[in-house]
Amino acid sequence: MDKYIAEFKSYLNQLNETELAEVVDFYSEYLQDGDFVTYEEAVKELGTPRQLARKVLADYSIRLLNAPGSGKKSIRSRVRESQSQVRTIWLIVLAILSTPLTIPIAIAVLAVLFAGVVAGGAVIFAIIAALVGILLGGGAALAVGIGILGTAFNTGLLYIGGGIAVIGAFLIGLPIINWLIRWMIRVTLMFSRWLYSKLSRKNRAEQAEERRDNQ
Repeated sequence: MDKYIAEFKSYLNQLNETELAEVVDFYSEYLQDGDFVTYEEAVKELGTPRQLARKVLADYSIRLLNAPGSGKKSIRSRVRESQSQVRTIWLIVLAILSTPLTIPIAIAVLAVLFAGVVAGGAVIFAIIAALVGILLGGGAALAVGIGILGTAFNTGLLYIGGGIAVIGAFLIGLPIINWLIRWMIRVTLMFSRWLYSKLSRKNRAEQAEERRDNQ
């Protein structure tokens, strides 16, 4: 059992000291109370140390995101939140794929999720490419307008005005792209959490049924 706990602890380096102590104490007591003495018994009950660690990290990440935060958020805090959400999605995917009983179902569902993310990413990439094209076009119009201002004043003003308008449209489009990316991350996170919750309950039910059959 000590070998199992030591290996399990080595995979939890993302937790702080307090969280690490709580998790290790909980599972140490769980194994002791259940009389799971050997490494093999612990693996049969809880899965490998890596599998259990992935589940714990996913649970902690979800709990952290569910914690209440301040109302108004700065741009930097929103970026950190999005990074934390992406990290949580990744940890949830690892936790799902590390559970043998849920792997067949998970792979199929995650494949659909991946296809959706790729499709959404392609749409966002196309919008970004269009905005970049608009920016380049606006910059070119502005440069041409300035260049001909001395020889064709009215035409130069027309080009300059058009260039400024196009650049303004680009600046307006940037927050929209940012919102779309954050929205896609949130939707993916919500679906991942829902899937993780469903498969975890299914896994626990199958494990309970297996224990009853073995008794």
